[in-house]
Amino acid sequence: MKLLKSGLRALFLRLEQVCEKFFGPGLNPLVHLGSLGWFLFWIVTVTGIYIYVFFDTGVTQAYASLEYLSREQWYLGGIMRSLHRYASDAMVVVVMLHLLREFAMDRMRGNRWFPWVTGVPLLWFLYACGITGYWLVWDQLAQYVAIATTEWLDSIGIFAEPIARNFLDSSHLAGRFFTLMAYIHIAVPLIMLLFMWVHIQRHAHARVNPPRNLGIAVLGALLALSLVVPAMSQAPADLDRAPFEVGLDWFYLTAYPLLDVVSGRTLWAVLVGGSVFLTLLPWLPPLRKAPPAVVNLENCNGCGRCFADCPFGAITMVGRTDGAEFDQEARVDGDMCMSCGICVGACPTATPFRRASALVPGIELPADPIAGLRDQVVAATAKLQGNDRVVVVRCAHAGNLDALADPGIAVLAMPCVGMLPPSFIDLVISRKHADGVLIAGCAEEDCFERLGDRWTEERIGSQRDPYLRDRVDRDRVAVSWASPVQQHRTREALAQFRQHLQDLAASARPARTGVAWRARMKQLPLPLRFAGQVVVLGAVAVLVGWFATRPTYAYLNHDQALLKLSFSHAARSLKECRHYSPQELANLPFAERTATTCERGRWPVDLELLLNGRTIHRATHQPAGLWDDGPSTVYASFRVPAGTHQLTARLRDSGRTTGFDYESSTTVTLSPGQNYVIDFRGTEGGFQFGRAPAHGLSTQETPP
Repeated sequence: MKLLKSGLRALFLRLEQVCEKFFGPGLNPLVHLGSLGWFLFWIVTVTGIYIYVFFDTGVTQAYASLEYLSREQWYLGGIMRSLHRYASDAMVVVVMLHLLREFAMDRMRGNRWFPWVTGVPLLWFLYACGITGYWLVWDQLAQYVAIATTEWLDSIGIFAEPIARNFLDSSHLAGRFFTLMAYIHIAVPLIMLLFMWVHIQRHAHARVNPPRNLGIAVLGALLALSLVVPAMSQAPADLDRAPFEVGLDWFYLTAYPLLDVVSGRTLWAVLVGGSVFLTLLPWLPPLRKAPPAVVNLENCNGCGRCFADCPFGAITMVGRTDGAEFDQEARVDGDMCMSCGICVGACPTATPFRRASALVPGIELPADPIAGLRDQVVAATAKLQGNDRVVVVRCAHAGNLDALADPGIAVLAMPCVGMLPPSFIDLVISRKHADGVLIAGCAEEDCFERLGDRWTEERIGSQRDPYLRDRVDRDRVAVSWASPVQQHRTREALAQFRQHLQDLAASARPARTGVAWRARMKQLPLPLRFAGQVVVLGAVAVLVGWFATRPTYAYLNHDQALLKLSFSHAARSLKECRHYSPQELANLPFAERTATTCERGRWPVDLELLLNGRTIHRATHQPAGLWDDGPSTVYASFRVPAGTHQLTARLRDSGRTTGFDYESSTTVTLSPGQNYVIDFRGTEGGFQFGRAPAHGLSTQETPP
């Protein structure tokens, strides 16, 4: 597991490094996968509402209404339909990348298990939305999806009758089916939205909107794809014939071709087992957690800054419990605290200037006390030499930067640079412990602890409490954000910063306020960056457009036909019904008087189907019901060569050990792609070849 994570992490970090060259850290799409998922969801929602306005739920009208949008109203309705289709596919890509990236970055273990676990059912909802959407189009792909899905569901064995029987014959498919599917296709996304909200509940200040420019770029790429390759329906569905090939959407329907290789139950076991495995991943192996933050009420004034800055919602403000004059106090939920220390950096009492009493802030990490940090700073800076002395405060997730240390550089590590109170920077510079402070955190806009980089920059820029005081020259405070594979950027920033400090020593510049100093890194020319963005987004659009319909899936060979055996038949009772005599009826209580009584329980149905004398189906079908008193339901589908064949069907429903109660034979000529149905009606003499069930979609025979 560790090797897999490290390999995926290295891959993602390299890809992000490439994307950052073109998009910059603020617009890197791999950093904003979560918010892009939300953005694509809203695109799908808006376009879906527009499509629903024109959608007709009739059997033939469903296909015709979507054809109208794509062909007659191509300038708006066609674009909306294409955006709906491609944004849905892009959402699968984004969600899968988001899942893999969070796994690779190990952001799902320990107290971060909740978003991961709640994300697993979101995968099921996502695929349910897409699959039900394809049913509504009612083209050949919808026909394949409907039949394959219902046969797959029937393999579970929980339905009284196979629901795949609803698609035996086109003449019996009612428009109410499309009304039901439309309601399901609306209801499932609403439930999914609820789970999406639950999914981010443990993330304070969760990002649900990507940067505006990135959102516009993604929408533009999808719009261009919709114009170049508009989403169109395939040939209209015809349940009397089976499609030979369908343009499969490989984002949503990847599992369906596997049904030709493994049984439906096996595939269910794989998917359900995989979901269980995903759910358990945060504890495989369990994370050794650092002690959570603790509150010292003697120094907590209930200001609420730790509550406002906690990235994981682990801190709440409650009524005072120690009788102090303050109204509130902070309370830490140990099951949610990630021990990142950002709350310590937000506490105004975490100041190293305190000397009259012990340095114990209102909130701190037991494993990294703030008093120990002050001692480290003083001890490390006492050894520095030169006029370009720098204290490098590095994040534990930014890679090991200890090799940067030399006589002029001291390196201090902490769980997150957001843990550093601004007053420590003030101490180092105003007391001249060093000439400058370089904060080296993990990747910009992708802090491992979510908000450490953002809060640090705002505190230095006097935009967020606690502020770095204006007396501190911002030319002596530098920030460098880099992932573990970008340590060269930190080294380059440090070299430039030291040269900058030497220039400051040789000049008499006034102290500067505002933002921290940043190194000037080499960037690609603007036209090249723009071209790179077009190439990256274009490549994703091409991938989405291609796998939305290609490669085609061969469902049936051109020399094959489809043979289906389907019916519902109640076998004879295990015991013959008893007829009461008039005298026996008179002796029975009035409420129990009936001329005939039959014990519950029926014989199973033994069935054989032969093609040209070769058995292609032999099975015993048990009766339904808790007391085995219901009908035995049969549904089986076979791909057979087209041409003339001798069909023989046999059925036994009386419990006899030899022979059959019903047997019929016929010669049929099957054309390529024909859907040929064999029914059974005991009241009409037995097997009915090439005839769909009467009375709607179910035929149930009950012997008298």
